[in-house]
Amino acid sequence: MAPRPEALWLVLTTEADAQKASALAEQLISRELAACVSFQAIQSCYRWEGRVEHANEVQLLIKTTAPGLNALLEAIEALHSYDTPEILHWQAQPSHAYGAWAAASINPDA
Repeated sequence: MAPRPEALWLVLTTEADAQKASALAEQLISRELAACVSFQAIQSCYRWEGRVEHANEVQLLIKTTAPGLNALLEAIEALHSYDTPEILHWQAQPSHAYGAWAAASINPDA
């Protein structure tokens, strides 16, 4: 049996629109903090400053490695357009080929 590839970290955030989502993703990819960012248009309902709000947003699913996770989280905090961005993260087990590709794409010290 082949050894399992290194786990990846999935990081979820939302942005206000496609342009802001694309700009954030491009910064994360350019800085070699993320291997890939997927986008999905969503509708959100949440409580903000005592009111129930509804918004059209773009959800970003960002893939990184354990060595890149902290730098990625810091970059999202610094670059995000929201004052209080949603940032959720969890580990996932990739396929061998995808895990190797993703690991080769991340360089948090770049």
